[in-house]
Amino acid sequence: MPLPKPKPNEEQDEFIERCMGDETMKDEFPDDKQRLAVCFSQWKQKEANMIDKRGAIPRHKTATSDKPWDGPANEARLKTDQDYEYYRRAYAWRDPDKDESNKTSYKFIHHEVSADGNPGAANIRACQTAIAVLNGARGGADIPDNDRPGVWNHVAGHLRDADVEPSPLRSIRGIENRAFPVELRVEGEGKPKIRGTAAVFNRLSEDLGGYREIILPGAFKAALPHSDIRALWNHDTNIVLGRTKAGTLEVSEDENGLQVVIDPPSWAAPYLETIMRGDVSEMSFAFTVARNGEQWDEDGQVRKIIKFDRIYDISPVTYPAYPQTTVKVRMDETDKDEIIESIGRYLKPPLDIQGTEDKKPGCIDSLEIKRKRLELEQT
Repeated sequence: MPLPKPKPNEEQDEFIERCMGDETMKDEFPDDKQRLAVCFSQWKQKEANMIDKRGAIPRHKTATSDKPWDGPANEARLKTDQDYEYYRRAYAWRDPDKDESNKTSYKFIHHEVSADGNPGAANIRACQTAIAVLNGARGGADIPDNDRPGVWNHVAGHLRDADVEPSPLRSIRGIENRAFPVELRVEGEGKPKIRGTAAVFNRLSEDLGGYREIILPGAFKAALPHSDIRALWNHDTNIVLGRTKAGTLEVSEDENGLQVVIDPPSWAAPYLETIMRGDVSEMSFAFTVARNGEQWDEDGQVRKIIKFDRIYDISPVTYPAYPQTTVKVRMDETDKDEIIESIGRYLKPPLDIQGTEDKKPGCIDSLEIKRKRLELEQT
């Protein structure tokens, strides 16, 4: 008999209690400690599986078919109340917030289903239809924008297996975000500015949902002149640090990538300190890709962006998408006193903040900054 498995939306304690009381479990594992260990193992397996059950379903190799396609008829032949491993053989996307045992939680069916409910070959016409929907046909695809490339990668892989070249994925899928490094330094005299690289060229990203990505030099050239870009904090539109139209944000492309200089308002001092402490060490940008502005490799594993359509915002953020980017506060010993003094004026003038002597060159004692803040609040 199969071992009990956690049910959708079942809490850990509920599952363990049910598993421990299961008659099959009692027969096979009469020792309470052994049975408890097996039950916990089943629960941990569920947690591990969740990593692979969100959004776009990873591509897999199967037979392909060029038969006429009837999506509703094939979907109707699928069995009900099955698990993720069953439904992933028929679909390309799953809603992570819905019950995995309900086929209404899945989209982009593209496998032919036999009369007895077994998913089989990937249908060429179904895969082509899926890409058309991703590109806006039939009202478009109601899935998160960042999941669209993963779905495209899944069905495009089947098409390539059938020696059929897939249509490219258009930029109408919506706004995407990518993260890179950020640094903080003082530009001459006056208050600090946030300087960073919001995007780097020719660097391979982390896995973005079944594919990786490279931005090619020149990709920003067409987008920058007509993009009124905001500098936000963690892409929060309520926290505006600068704007190109206002002259408080400078954005330019060089041979390395997209360079950014933010002239933040005085109330942003706590955000500057967060960057200088190293708590936030990446910078992200939001964008759309131009029509025909991307290329995919033959395996559908790597996406090359050659032309952006528009850049919406850049933001210091928490998590990066590109592993090669390491971030630090860039300053040498000659800059340290100027930065400390400038941050002090920025918090609330007059304020004399000093770094401790035992710190390494280039480090700022943030505890001293906090102490001075408390002194100000008490006065």
